[in-house]
Amino acid sequence: MPREEKLGIIIPTKDRPDDLIRALKSISEQDYHPDRVVVVDGGAAPIKDLIDNFRGFKVEYLRIFPPSLTVQRNAGIRHLIKDVTLIAFFDDDIILEEGCLRNMMKFWEGALAEVGGASFNLVSEIYKAPTFFERFFFVNTNKPNKILRSGFQGKVSFVNETLPADWLAGCAMVYRREVFSEFFFDEWFSGYSRYEDVDFSYRVSKKYKMYVVSGAKVLHLNKLEDPDFSFTLGKMEFVNRLYFVRKNPELSLPLCYWALFGILMNNIVRGFMGMDKRYLNRAKGALAGFVSGLLKI
Repeated sequence: MPREEKLGIIIPTKDRPDDLIRALKSISEQDYHPDRVVVVDGGAAPIKDLIDNFRGFKVEYLRIFPPSLTVQRNAGIRHLIKDVTLIAFFDDDIILEEGCLRNMMKFWEGALAEVGGASFNLVSEIYKAPTFFERFFFVNTNKPNKILRSGFQGKVSFVNETLPADWLAGCAMVYRREVFSEFFFDEWFSGYSRYEDVDFSYRVSKKYKMYVVSGAKVLHLNKLEDPDFSFTLGKMEFVNRLYFVRKNPELSLPLCYWALFGILMNNIVRGFMGMDKRYLNRAKGALAGFVSGLLKI
């Protein structure tokens, strides 16, 4: 007989109360309610008074300041780990579709012990075949949720069937409690923590099987990036990716540099052709990260 699972949900957040309330409301409207929900808040002003009343569950509140996504997730794990058997992570800009949690729990009730993690199905991410540029520079593959030797990953996309995965998207994923007896989020990834989900889930995939669960559908409301943040994002693209590849010797550092060079060229071309400040700032950040990476060799 399958064991009875207990689901805990961790939602890190920072200065987005409207998004958070919408995400919590979508959880409350599910026909399966989690055993525990904890909001880990790193915002400038505490928001505990905004999250007290939701149908079907009580929201627990942790405050972590200064904010850092990996630190907030790890704090949530330590808060929940003794009382649940499954720990889910949602970004605050996620909306759960009807039957989402029930279908995810149905997957776990039938999962073997060798399965350690599962991703929700992102209906907002439509599959696009890799372009010639992406294949030439090893920055994408036609296999979603796969890791290339360059350290880049197949982009997340909506799937029509449950599929195995090398990595899970941090905006909506679930792991067995046992995983956290060995693995935590690497707090080297600070602040916005770009690629921390790739790093964590890829390490888990070396010991456990992981899947994308087709019936557990969520909508991720990605916002257009602020041009003032694009420099930081471009630099993170380089510095964090190189750190990830160096941590995993089966990946190729030369291929990673080749892929990052392709990203730099793409940012420059798209920035100048479209006079898009976001890509121009990304290119500046990418160049700063590229030089920083070379100086470490």
